[in-house]
Amino acid sequence: MNRGYYFVDDTQAGAFGQWYEIGTRILEGNWSLINPLVWQSGNYLAEGAWGIFSPVLWLVGLWSHWAGNALVFSTVVKVICLVAGSLGTYLLARTFQVTRAWSAAVAAAVPFAGVTFYLDATTWVNGLLAWSMWALAFGLTRRAVFWAKSPTLAILACIGTVGIGYVHATIFLAIALLATIIEAFVARHRASFIRAFLIAFGAGFFAIVVHLPGLLTASTSGRRQDIVNTGLLTVDLSGLVASATAVGIPQVGMYGAYFPSAPLVYTSWMLPLFAFIAWRRLMPLLATRLSVVMLLGVALLGVLLPSDVGPLRIPVRMMPYFTVALLLILAIGMSLARVETISRRRFLAAAGYTVFAGVLTVYQGPQHAKVIMAAVIGVVAVLWIIYRIGSPTGLPAVPARWRDRGRKAQGWIVPGLAIAVTVGFIYPQHVVHPAAPLLDYQVPHLVEDYRALLTEAEGDVLVVGGPLNSQINSADWPETTVANLWYIPDAPVQNAYTSVFYPGYGDALCMQYQGVTCADLLPKLFNSNTDTGQDLADDLGVSSVLIVKSTVEEELWSVTPEGWHVAADTELTRLIVRDEPVAGAGSVVWHSEGTQVTVLNEDDMGVSFRVDEVGPDGGEVALSRIAWPGYVVDGGTLSTELVNDFMMGIDIPADSAGEVVTVAFRAPGWPMQVASGILLVILLLGWGLMRFLIRPRPTARRPRTGWIGELRDPLKEANR
Repeated sequence: MNRGYYFVDDTQAGAFGQWYEIGTRILEGNWSLINPLVWQSGNYLAEGAWGIFSPVLWLVGLWSHWAGNALVFSTVVKVICLVAGSLGTYLLARTFQVTRAWSAAVAAAVPFAGVTFYLDATTWVNGLLAWSMWALAFGLTRRAVFWAKSPTLAILACIGTVGIGYVHATIFLAIALLATIIEAFVARHRASFIRAFLIAFGAGFFAIVVHLPGLLTASTSGRRQDIVNTGLLTVDLSGLVASATAVGIPQVGMYGAYFPSAPLVYTSWMLPLFAFIAWRRLMPLLATRLSVVMLLGVALLGVLLPSDVGPLRIPVRMMPYFTVALLLILAIGMSLARVETISRRRFLAAAGYTVFAGVLTVYQGPQHAKVIMAAVIGVVAVLWIIYRIGSPTGLPAVPARWRDRGRKAQGWIVPGLAIAVTVGFIYPQHVVHPAAPLLDYQVPHLVEDYRALLTEAEGDVLVVGGPLNSQINSADWPETTVANLWYIPDAPVQNAYTSVFYPGYGDALCMQYQGVTCADLLPKLFNSNTDTGQDLADDLGVSSVLIVKSTVEEELWSVTPEGWHVAADTELTRLIVRDEPVAGAGSVVWHSEGTQVTVLNEDDMGVSFRVDEVGPDGGEVALSRIAWPGYVVDGGTLSTELVNDFMMGIDIPADSAGEVVTVAFRAPGWPMQVASGILLVILLLGWGLMRFLIRPRPTARRPRTGWIGELRDPLKEANR
């Protein structure tokens, strides 16, 4: 049993520490949009998934502070997400008039699709969080549009999905809403069309609030802005054709490999059941359910995209939405267009596709040939049982009266069998593929182990060394950690995880995305070969340096720089601290010759200083901040040239002596954010008021349905 299945890679390095910091910020009442301490990792609006606008993440962050075990906490959060995504899919399926049994079959299948179960659930939890609310948002939107149910629930679900900050979920929510508008337009139902538009506007307003700053920051980040195909986590048609095979390794470009040890493009073993659908009856049904067809088409195009399309990358992340759309169409067909009597030809077609998909998977991963063939034989056997249940002769060796009952009860026997097989495949999957295909940092699980780190440090801390090139040395973890797990100790550490990057900073500190730095950084810290003429450590506002000895040569750490002393030294690490600690990141760290300033106030969102002296040609000061888009200056101007290629410079006019210069961070596009937020509130309140004022008065008293009862209401075609 793999106890750490839900706690690897980005969940270890990114998510748990991020959740903990979100909880810390809420408990401290800190709602700043930027954190200069962690430099390139601190632009939380651009990073996304930092809970700035997400009550869901607020709750998770607060809850993490009561968690004693990071592994157990992460597992609980992810299981809740899988269950929530499954329930949301059930509701969504019901809005397409799928029977309860087949809605349950689809709901049971989607959490175990390859990307959802082996990537999002194990490591990329932000994708899982957003996906877990996406189907609910789509389903509640359809209820509000076509059944005139409460729009408030729909808009709140859309807000919950968008608020996670995961762009792929926002894109597919936009696609779902656009498809719903088109479906209402084609149906020529004006009220439904208007309701769909209003919900889309509400979700769009909130998407502007959440995503606009990141979009306006993208040009300064290290993300690609062009379209290329490196093969990283891309999907090809052969993989999609073979996606009914639950085991085996399809060809998917991974980090340094083309055959990940997991069935990443697996959708569902149920795909052969398309052979048991009467397509002439299905097509008219889909014509009245255009949104799911459009969703499938766009998702198919999305998963086949190149690896990088501007700032968007990793098209395999769209597979969960492709899977939902594909299985919804299957469920619509099996619910409303299933053939009454399954012919031998249809059985052979289903079995033939199953064998063909299995053969394709064997070709790509022949080392798993035996288990793949066993899985194929098992699926063919299940298809034969379904075929015989729906055939005139029925199952052999079964009394005639039971055959008749089985034929009449196909509506629940077949989906029940589908659920059993879906769940049953979990065991062979995890015998063959027991873990996620990404990195396990092997970090400690107990939160108290992180709290004990860096107790001797003073001021801002920079860590030199760490698990470079995925060479994990778990023996170092008693005295160090990685990425966002540095948020847990009390000491302020700048080596945090980033998904955005800032090229100048990353190059200057040779810092990777998970905050790990190279050994060459240590001598650079105490070298005055900078634009300011002072040590890089001075420019960074660093007062403590933790050296990980396993990745830094002894000749580099054995000599302590002048003005520093060794505060702690063990076989694993050495901590050096300034004799006189300096102010941390965010403040003024340098001024040009002839210029003198006094810092009056400094916090995460900005700094103000008085100009005491300035030369006749003006002057310049440098701030220990990255010059992200959004900073505004009153009393000076942002320098056109960056200090050290990543630090913010402020040009001071010659007549500024005695004046106060204020530097403040405002989210890029913040006027549009504010306007969008106001419009969203007006929409919610106005729509709710109109529903209350124009609600038709019932002729007879009946119990009022609360929102929980409203979710439970059966969805009927007659209510359109």
